[in-house]
Amino acid sequence: MHSFFDGVYGNDAVKELFASRIAENKLSHAYMLVGPDGSGKKTLVHAIASEMARHSGASEAMVERIAGGHSPDVLTIPTDEKRIGIDTVRSFVSTVYLTPNELDFKIYIFDGADRLTPQAQNALLKIIEEPPRSVYIFLLCANPASLLQTVRSRVISVSMQTFTEDEVRRYLASIGENMSDDTQRADFAVRMSAGALGAVKTLMDPENKEYDAYKKAEAAVACLSKKNRSTAYFDMLALVTGAVKSTEDLALLLKYLIAIYRDVFYAQNSEELELTLIDEETAEHYAALFSVRTVIESLELASNVQKNMNFNVNTGLSAVYLAENLWRIT
Repeated sequence: MHSFFDGVYGNDAVKELFASRIAENKLSHAYMLVGPDGSGKKTLVHAIASEMARHSGASEAMVERIAGGHSPDVLTIPTDEKRIGIDTVRSFVSTVYLTPNELDFKIYIFDGADRLTPQAQNALLKIIEEPPRSVYIFLLCANPASLLQTVRSRVISVSMQTFTEDEVRRYLASIGENMSDDTQRADFAVRMSAGALGAVKTLMDPENKEYDAYKKAEAAVACLSKKNRSTAYFDMLALVTGAVKSTEDLALLLKYLIAIYRDVFYAQNSEELELTLIDEETAEHYAALFSVRTVIESLELASNVQKNMNFNVNTGLSAVYLAENLWRIT
């Protein structure tokens, strides 16, 4: 018989755990699924819900709705905000005792549970400690340490599998992604995915802005490395302001500028390189061209501009400020 767990790549031990719990009707009321963004946590929960529904005799149409994310009884708590506050949890609590619409159970998914405020976690704790019958809660998070110990001690923690770079490349080949079309983008996507398959698929999407932002940040650093030789200030200004058309563009440019400078700093100060973004050859190239002081001050500048974005500063002026002061530092 087809299993909805077939749609979850790898994670054999995790799938076996939940399949056996469902078959034995021994599923716990609260789980914490731990793994980086894109590691398949939400996909796994929908597979769990689909298997539970089929095990309880639900129609195939109903089961397929769950698998497609369209069941009114499998609910993702809205988490658009940077921090999930107590009002969001109170809204969840107000519905948790209501009868399911079409299934004989309800599942609540807190996607990004590590963004719950301490007050929100305490409000959630009351439901976790005394859950309503046939209600199941899944906390999805990348950083479980951000959750209170009182919460962590009352849920079952399950870690999602992450994959090596070679395994990620094989996965991309298995889903028809031709990495030879753009090897640089593929290398970037594999490195930045942190072994999460959903993340690498997103990063390979031509509509995704991450790779373009990385290339623009790399171009800015390359421009600075040639200061007063083959580049002038107005080259730098045009590059940065041309890359920043929105707040999102600025945030991504800063993200990758900071990552590049951090890798260069590690190349200057550590014998064992643990690079997060650029390759060893590129890191050592810039490490030789920039002084340690220049790298530190550039990092501080980019970090400060990043922090100031929380105060709704003008995006265009921030881009000009960034370009001007990076040029002065170098």
